[in-house]
Amino acid sequence: MPEETKKSKRKFIVMDIVFYGSSLNYDQGSGNLQELKKITKWDGKQYTLVSRYALRYSLLKTGEQLGLWRLAPGKILERSGGEGKTVIQPSIKILLSGEILKYPDYDFFGYLITGTTPQNSREAPVKISHAISMTPYNYDSHFAGNLDLARRMVEAGKAEKMDPNLFTIEEHQTYYIYTVVIDVDRIGKNEVYLAKKEGSNWEVDVEWNNNKKINIKKAKNNELKGKYSEFDDEIDVKYNKDLENIHKFIQKVKDIDNVKKEKIKNLIKAILNLNRDIKARKEILHPKLLILGLYEENYKTFKDKIKLLTQQEEIYEEIREEEEKDGKKVITRKVKFHKNEIKPAFQVFGIDDTVTKNEINKNNISKVVEDFLTSNSSSKSINIYYSPEIEVQIEKFKNNVSK
Repeated sequence: MPEETKKSKRKFIVMDIVFYGSSLNYDQGSGNLQELKKITKWDGKQYTLVSRYALRYSLLKTGEQLGLWRLAPGKILERSGGEGKTVIQPSIKILLSGEILKYPDYDFFGYLITGTTPQNSREAPVKISHAISMTPYNYDSHFAGNLDLARRMVEAGKAEKMDPNLFTIEEHQTYYIYTVVIDVDRIGKNEVYLAKKEGSNWEVDVEWNNNKKINIKKAKNNELKGKYSEFDDEIDVKYNKDLENIHKFIQKVKDIDNVKKEKIKNLIKAILNLNRDIKARKEILHPKLLILGLYEENYKTFKDKIKLLTQQEEIYEEIREEEEKDGKKVITRKVKFHKNEIKPAFQVFGIDDTVTKNEINKNNISKVVEDFLTSNSSSKSINIYYSPEIEVQIEKFKNNVSK
């Protein structure tokens, strides 16, 4: 097959990430108890959880604070969902124009728009798992209250007694692990479907004029009447006439190869510099251990193959001396403690025996990803990066299994 006719393989970037954090996601709670989100694992123990929604929120805010992207402004949003109109979603106008691809909220993490027929949705090209603690929750908590404010109200004569609004808040400080999967080829592309006329009942009637204008003739709620021509110059929108009863629009950012590469580089930078603001404190969620997998067609994750070993160990050196004393045996045990600095240790299973580990360098990681995105040849690889304050032990898988 000639080189120019070969179909390029679909690319995926998988990041298994371990970070260190404290009390990162609270549940609704009850009364004066502020509860952490928790989940029960296979061992029957409870572990704290940072939901993928919380991680996505913090990732989007981190990228915005770093100047890597602009989030969808409130003016392009609308309420939908029937009579109550309780669901917040992007406007149909933004969907049809393709402007929706400009915002990482929807290009990376998808959307559901219920105001069209059929409903339009986008499966997230960037998928984030929940972050689960690597040590069980032992029901640590502390008792607190706004004592100083209550005292000031008494001093000002606005209260007759101290009432500091006491509450109990759960705490858990440990390592967490989560996974990010990036479907490279779906970034910057989108498909939109709209129903054609059926009898006299119209949801949205679309007329295509020179690929630059859509005339909205009629909608049930009459909100979309009039001519619509506000297309975004950064987006190509093409009308596919092959479908019998559905209008299909294919949207793609212009100069997609370069734009897609820049979008993914910014996403990687936001992940490597991830922060979370919670309860008047900033938690730094930068990776302590990162397994970066660059794949073509098929991909895998090592999230279930990373184990946190005992964080503090004592090494015993036993010397047994037996002697007769009053007809009884006496055994003497001597203990020698480890004198070196003890670091948290992680064990990674199932890694190919060609993989090496390197200290985390954010610039090097970005360069490896960029090379993968720009290479037309096979460049898939697995890379392990770690922070110097931890130890990483690799249980390698040797490629000598008979087939």
